[in-house]
Amino acid sequence: MRALRDRLTYANVMATLALFVALAGTSWAAIRISGRQIKPHTITARQIKANSLRGHQIKESSLGIVPRAREAARLDGLTAEALQVKCPSRMVPVDDTCIETQAHPPTPFHSALLQCGGTEDRTTPGRRLPTYQELTMALTHQEIALAAGGELTSEVYPTSAGQPLNVLYVTDAVGSWGLTPDNASGAKSYRCVADPLN
Repeated sequence: MRALRDRLTYANVMATLALFVALAGTSWAAIRISGRQIKPHTITARQIKANSLRGHQIKESSLGIVPRAREAARLDGLTAEALQVKCPSRMVPVDDTCIETQAHPPTPFHSALLQCGGTEDRTTPGRRLPTYQELTMALTHQEIALAAGGELTSEVYPTSAGQPLNVLYVTDAVGSWGLTPDNASGAKSYRCVADPLN
């Protein structure tokens, strides 16, 4: 015991006491501070260890474009807006085509076919009569109403020799159909479709 008292100096006592205070202080901080006690937006980026955050902890909408990925949102230099479907005037996009909003007056199938085909010049996609499916899909669009008496499609059915072709036409807004001959007595309204433009 006396040997121990001889070794006790003021410096030894203070160093030992400082060690216990330091150890107790860090363990007290580890026990006392939790994530719930940290207020939002109080920790800065410098206080976060690199690569310690995961995707679910980050609000993605708050992130900007990565400088090296500025061209990732483009295709061959074009933006998404530039690649959206565009239709010629007085036409609206329906599925993967553009269709006229107004029907033309009744005419026989062959005349309607020629009218649609001759609408555009050779520098833009030509127009044509719609298929049954294209026309029935178009009728679900709020800007398009079926003409009275029905509208022609591009689908035809052969008849006996010497008789005009039978043409499929849509008779009502729910897609009912009928056949009409390709002559003046079978004239129906029609509208043209075209491929979209970019």
